[in-house]
Amino acid sequence: MELGDKCPLCGGKDCKIDKTMIENRFDFHCEKGFECILYSSIWLESDEREIRKRFHQMYLLLKESHHINIDGIERKYHFYYDVRLLGGDIDTPYIINVAALMKSYPKTFMDKMEKALYNLSKAYPIYGYIFGANFEMTHLLYCDGFEYSEYATEVSGILNILCELGYLTHELSNYKISAKGWEKISEMEQNESNNQGFIAMSFRDETKTISDSFKTAIHKSGYIPRRIDEKEHNNQIVPEILFEISRSKFVVVDVTYPNYGAYYEAGYAEALGKEVIICCREDVFNSNQKPHFDIAQKSSIVWKDEEDLENRLYKRIEATVGLNK
Repeated sequence: MELGDKCPLCGGKDCKIDKTMIENRFDFHCEKGFECILYSSIWLESDEREIRKRFHQMYLLLKESHHINIDGIERKYHFYYDVRLLGGDIDTPYIINVAALMKSYPKTFMDKMEKALYNLSKAYPIYGYIFGANFEMTHLLYCDGFEYSEYATEVSGILNILCELGYLTHELSNYKISAKGWEKISEMEQNESNNQGFIAMSFRDETKTISDSFKTAIHKSGYIPRRIDEKEHNNQIVPEILFEISRSKFVVVDVTYPNYGAYYEAGYAEALGKEVIICCREDVFNSNQKPHFDIAQKSSIVWKDEEDLENRLYKRIEATVGLNK
């Protein structure tokens, strides 16, 4: 794959893509710090505009987190494209089917404008911050053109439309998000919170299969599973946990292996009015290690093996929260 004059992610000229020992797999290095593994299925048998859209979605994911942290190890994202594998189980969270990312690509004019506004708020989260047009805008605003003469016109046009909608204000070539824009962003964040299920548990080798069952059931229910140890962030861990709980539709808690942090997170979620689903393996639940204090009074999922856990959790989410499909 030739990058040409500009990197498809950052627009730079010093980025490179190297072949690996595996056929159709490439190691991508971007001068802005983006690193990932790309499979040729990303660009094969597709026109330039479609490929451009795929790079928008990949950029937005990498912008949020350059790498993914799994069990304390930072891993590069691996990107491939295959519509035939949509809906399959996700065993390795760093391997991303771009066909799944494309499901959230804006489908209508207003959908594009609102998601563009949301992207701008993530790039410029400080109230009153003044920004101007740059190459990154081609991704944030979902521009089709790659040549300067094309994307410069698109960027300017979309920013001006956002101004006409009242979401931005501008003076000459300087823009900032308006009060109406932040109000709209708050509304979108509230809607986004309906798509996430938070996992509270002890994270260690013995609990990996439990965590995998949680993720599978949550995915099948149409929600995004959120484990705090898999989210890259620079904040203190406790505030970050509370933030993720606050923006989750429900919380799933494992008490098979005692964890006071998980008890605290369950209590916090209940105080916010979130649905809390307690899970415990049968042999532990029936022993003297049975969960204690208030959490033991809740109706719990008592499971025999991981398959049983996955099935019971899916049914409990369906019954108490509802499927997000």
